[in-house]
Amino acid sequence: WQIITRHLLPNSMTPVVTFLPFRMSGAILALTSLDFLGLGVPPGTPSLGELLSQGKNNIDAWWISLATFAVLVITLLLLTFMGDALRDALDPRKVDAA
Repeated sequence: WQIITRHLLPNSMTPVVTFLPFRMSGAILALTSLDFLGLGVPPGTPSLGELLSQGKNNIDAWWISLATFAVLVITLLLLTFMGDALRDALDPRKVDAA
């Protein structure tokens, strides 16, 4: 058990933890795309794809689409930056020169 807890778990959990934000951003993008096409969650459920679809239908109210798109971009960027930072922080092969 000592070998598992000291060597295997730290080296195997790092890729899992660092890959999770990238998978979450892919899932958010897929759900938003499916909701925009009308194939996602049931109608009436608030989601980013539903808001984008409403913005497309109400082209005069451009701020609906712009605000939804901004939220989507910021969320995906933050998840990607978080995954990159976790990968840099938890990399067991990275040796500090200090």
